[in-house]
Amino acid sequence: MQPKSVTLCALTVAACSASTLTWAAEPEPDSGGSRRRGLEEVVVTATKRETNLQDTAAAISVMSSDTIEKRHLVGMDDYLAALPSVSYQDRGAGSNTITIRGIALGSQLDANSPVGSYFGEVPVTGLGPQVNGNQAGNADIKMVDVQRVEVLRGPQGTLYGSGTMGGTLRIIPKAPNLRQVEGSIGTEYSMTAREGGQNYMAQAVVNAPLVEDKFAVRMAAYRFDNEGYIRNVAASNPDPQVADAVNLGAFAQDRDHVGGDVYTGARVTALWQPTGDFSATLMYMNQKIEQDGFREVETDLRGRYQQTRVKVGEMGLDDEYVDMELDIANLVLQYDVGWGNFLNSTSLIKSEAASDLELSFLGAPFTGSGSYNENEKEVLVNELRFTSDFAGPVQLLAGAYYEDRTVDIDVAIRWNGRPPAPPSAFFSQSQTRNTQKQIAGFGELSYNPFEPLTLTAGVRYFKFEQALPISRTLGVPSRTEGREASVDGENLKFNVSYKFSDRLFAFAQWSQGFREPRFQGQILPEYDMDNDGLIEFRDGIERQVTEGLLDPDTVDNYEAGIKFSSGNGRLQGSLTGFLIDWEGIPVVPSLTAFQGAALYFNAGEARSQGVELELTAEVIDDLILELSGSWVDATLSEASPGLGEEGDRLPGSAEYNAKLALEKRFDIGGRESFVRGDYTYISEYYSLFQAVGTPAGDYGLVDLSAGIRFDSINVGVFVKNAANADDFTWVDNVFAAQRAYRLRPRTVGFNVNMAF
Repeated sequence: MQPKSVTLCALTVAACSASTLTWAAEPEPDSGGSRRRGLEEVVVTATKRETNLQDTAAAISVMSSDTIEKRHLVGMDDYLAALPSVSYQDRGAGSNTITIRGIALGSQLDANSPVGSYFGEVPVTGLGPQVNGNQAGNADIKMVDVQRVEVLRGPQGTLYGSGTMGGTLRIIPKAPNLRQVEGSIGTEYSMTAREGGQNYMAQAVVNAPLVEDKFAVRMAAYRFDNEGYIRNVAASNPDPQVADAVNLGAFAQDRDHVGGDVYTGARVTALWQPTGDFSATLMYMNQKIEQDGFREVETDLRGRYQQTRVKVGEMGLDDEYVDMELDIANLVLQYDVGWGNFLNSTSLIKSEAASDLELSFLGAPFTGSGSYNENEKEVLVNELRFTSDFAGPVQLLAGAYYEDRTVDIDVAIRWNGRPPAPPSAFFSQSQTRNTQKQIAGFGELSYNPFEPLTLTAGVRYFKFEQALPISRTLGVPSRTEGREASVDGENLKFNVSYKFSDRLFAFAQWSQGFREPRFQGQILPEYDMDNDGLIEFRDGIERQVTEGLLDPDTVDNYEAGIKFSSGNGRLQGSLTGFLIDWEGIPVVPSLTAFQGAALYFNAGEARSQGVELELTAEVIDDLILELSGSWVDATLSEASPGLGEEGDRLPGSAEYNAKLALEKRFDIGGRESFVRGDYTYISEYYSLFQAVGTPAGDYGLVDLSAGIRFDSINVGVFVKNAANADDFTWVDNVFAAQRAYRLRPRTVGFNVNMAF
């Protein structure tokens, strides 16, 4: 049976099963005469409207503030990999990759993310530092005072635009409360096993209505101090590259607790609501990250959490590091006109980062050298949209989007050891400035011809304008300096949904997604030696390559899903099947035959298909079961030089993942209490095509937590990675295959939070 047939059969069986659930009866009174609590209704804003999760025609995973608190979810690495069809790789401060439904190439060099990331109304995609070949990454803002997290699976090209081919992550902070003073103070202590140490956290939240029902201010501040768990053994167990560097004059020193980090942040949000129809929300936040060394291990060392790195900086006085600072200002204006709502969101984002990376592992001529990197990104974003509330069967969502982004990058490769530098040492300094403007108009029209049926059509028109005003090496302008280009296009969507009853909802959808195009610099005449308009590459193939912006790579997504619940509110779930065609993947197949220049072109094609399941049930009173899982088969649909052969699995995405959680709620002496266990399984995946190199994944992760409430005080204990698994989460595919990342060792801790 073909995979598409399997998916269709699975959906059909689930639909039939859901319609005949034995739990579909009306709620029964318990022995005390009160009705059972059941599961809470979840409201989401993923479609830029408030809708019930079970009545939303999209595949969405949601984590509430209660779940975030009980599971001690702090950053993206705490929850993303456990969601259906989602893979997540954390390579340190701001250096991360989110993959949804297999749409990724596993590249650490790709600044154009296939998944969009938002904090409230603010896009925070692509704010990673220039370090370790990874110019991408998403701002991992710590989840302090957060209302919920929504993860939309599948392309969101019409509503969220560029960079949402695989899906969209939305972290939604809590809004100011206009009616009462409230807040909390919390602290946490934990200990990480193996080479780890002590970790600390402190946070505070204050909400103050300065003018009741009119004006309120909400403030949050936090500090997370996490000890590193990697040991540098460069002096006691040097590898050949380190030994060569020391012989040339570099410095090696053993060091414990490498890779520790400190996150410090603050957020202030002011809400002004002079009338019931108008509101203005102004948010400012700042987050600083100081990371001491890199959490990379080397697979050929005896110790599983060890690395070998020489010192960096002048005379080798420093260690590798990453420093980042993120500032966000966001103003949201809303006006309700009765028949609809107008919203305007203006965001100013500034991200600065500096890092120093030791390069001896690359061998000569980089032996004993280091790469000092600085980048600065400034982004201005404005979105204006209208959301209707018409009385009839037609509803409209329409908007306009503008983005102005500037990225400055400075990289210097320098000698790290004692002077003078050896003649073989490599020196380089480069400076680039990339500017990009994006304009878009989007809209979705919904028609409800009769009550159970809704038809939705959407479109987004976009245009990119990109320039490279500065591109210099050792102060000499490159051939790409001053180049400008533009490209435009559109994305479409069609969705049909049908509400069979209050317990069963189904939808089917075709949607498109895209991401910002890659920039191809100047093509010199000597690249085309026979003057036939084609460039000859070293693989023997001649291709036409165009200067300027390539066309964006795009996906066509076909999916169908059902959402079901029981009549007594004690069971709810969803099952979705999907098929995605990905075209125009930008690749660099090989260098040109004569000059050795790397040229991009849109050539790759891939297909991803799979099934996603989510289920939540109150099995018995106050015993909650959560079950989710996915199967994702993402492969190249044809051979592509520079990528791989037909059938090669796309790297960076697990074929299977599954999560099982049990939570028991009970009273101890009249005090609310709970115990919870979470188990996550991630199947094997590779960082490179053709399943070569060392695999990552294939591990089970166990987390345990418990808590009790004493009036306004919550006390909790937790164990993360209780089985102390040490499997790989990512293997470097840019510099050296022996560099990798492992699961954080077992971490045991407790926390205390006092609310007022």
